[in-house]
Amino acid sequence: MKTYGIICEYNPFHNGHIYQIEETKKQTGATHIVAVMSGNYVQRGEPALMDKFKRAEIAVKNGVDLVIEMPVQYSLANAELFARCGVLMLGSLRCVEGISFGSECGSVEQLIQCADAVQEVTTPENIKPLMEQGIPFPDAVQQLVSYKYGPLVGDILNSPNNILAVEYIKSLKILGLLDKIKPFTVKREGAEHDSDSHSSTIASGSYIRQLIDDGEDFSAFVPKETADAVAEYEDKELLCWFENFERVLLYRLRTMSPQELAMTPDVGQGLENRIFQAARVATSLEDLLDKIKVKRYPMSRIKRILFNALFGIRTDDLKVPPTFGRILALNDRGAEILKMAGSLPEDKLSIPFSSSLKDFVEAGKQNKNVMRAVGMTTVSSDIYTLGSRNIRPSGMDFTGKVTFDKIEGFVSELPEDMKTTAMSGTPEEVEKMRAERAAAMAAEKAPEDTSAEEKTESEEENND
Repeated sequence: MKTYGIICEYNPFHNGHIYQIEETKKQTGATHIVAVMSGNYVQRGEPALMDKFKRAEIAVKNGVDLVIEMPVQYSLANAELFARCGVLMLGSLRCVEGISFGSECGSVEQLIQCADAVQEVTTPENIKPLMEQGIPFPDAVQQLVSYKYGPLVGDILNSPNNILAVEYIKSLKILGLLDKIKPFTVKREGAEHDSDSHSSTIASGSYIRQLIDDGEDFSAFVPKETADAVAEYEDKELLCWFENFERVLLYRLRTMSPQELAMTPDVGQGLENRIFQAARVATSLEDLLDKIKVKRYPMSRIKRILFNALFGIRTDDLKVPPTFGRILALNDRGAEILKMAGSLPEDKLSIPFSSSLKDFVEAGKQNKNVMRAVGMTTVSSDIYTLGSRNIRPSGMDFTGKVTFDKIEGFVSELPEDMKTTAMSGTPEEVEKMRAERAAAMAAEKAPEDTSAEEKTESEEENND
């Protein structure tokens, strides 16, 4: 068993993702793939086209074995925190041996060199003078790296997937996981991130979303499951688009004070006042964004700020590491990953995993950080259901279907309730504890089972 992790959004799941999974297995010998996937919102500051349960289901049917949800406060964070959360969640399983990511340069060695350079130059005394000139943070970092290490290293930061790859490597180093989780990169084929270029079968997610929005054929770029799901969601008018949040966003912003806005992640340097004023005079979402935008803030950052404000996510929420892992979909190999994770001793990164959010609601009664995380998840999901033409009921996090895809001819032992509590001890000790717990539960249920049998026999006698 050799498990590799992928941090992703799958918005939507396409042939480029299949290529990455296949290349990862072929070049590393990985037998199991676990994905930490953004939930209903993605890092570009927009809602996912389809909800998290459907996207996770499609992923498991196309090469991923276990899909875990990235908490919403991190899926709507900057690249550094997005990467940090994903790496931390992979590390918390304690059985992941490598991490696979796409990049434009295709060289782990170059990416590690660039990550070291970024860490060295990104200091307040270096960054502050450039940002005071109105230079966006990413551009300031690139200028510093290019100045000290030369344009060849600095140019790596010109490409979006390279930037995320550098952040993954930085996170591995900071969390002390570089020796445990080996970085592996797949050179992007066919299309760059967010570009309109494509090969015969591979295109970027943004290009595919544009085709879907325009009603054009996109089937050559995605597996059948994605094409079928989009058709199903289109028929029911359930595809989720950013513009559909126009009124709810304007309502929320118009009811917030500048002080409240200042507590929202990524808001600084007086941006709260700009948002406050813009929300009061804007007559559309496009008008709002146009009035807020400034050179130093990329549009994706502004959109993330708007959603964070809508959900009540605060800067302090990003100071708390993930408190649990929500399982969205898995197959038999995914069950093996969970069983392995549950059998290993706890360490400083360990968190519990479960397919049921109710498990964490119960835990939240004793832990305010857990309850806060549950609240952000449910609020953001309930608002997500307003983002399609047909409004859906709330409560998605408690009614959504968690896919368990059986593999023909494969025998696995599914962890109880599809969860692991990260019990400490050797594998043998944990197995013994589980056996004792199962026996105790069986003993507790025995009287109820007997009563049920007696009741059934009595009913059969009456029927006779």
